[in-house]
Amino acid sequence: MKKFTMLTLRPTADRVDDVIAYYRTAGVLEASGAAASHVLVAEDDPGTVVVTALWTDSAAYAAWQNSLERREFAEGMAPFFDSADSAHTREFRVAHKNGPVV
Repeated sequence: MKKFTMLTLRPTADRVDDVIAYYRTAGVLEASGAAASHVLVAEDDPGTVVVTALWTDSAAYAAWQNSLERREFAEGMAPFFDSADSAHTREFRVAHKNGPVV
């Protein structure tokens, strides 16, 4: 069963662009192994960054969560945040979808 994840990030003031640049230059989305992923900035709250990912199954997401590379990315982004509460992940099961199969 496919899994969808949503990571909400609240970087410190004026660090949103740094977070986005890090995702781009480090290749975080590409390294994750997700079938599809996005980095989004809330138009009504530009201090909030949301990273979404669609995973082929729970095992693919678990592999990313447990990977050394993911831990290294998290360490690289640590200076952009002032507390552990600055990131929150939610997991969803895909109950219905429209569009091409990914």
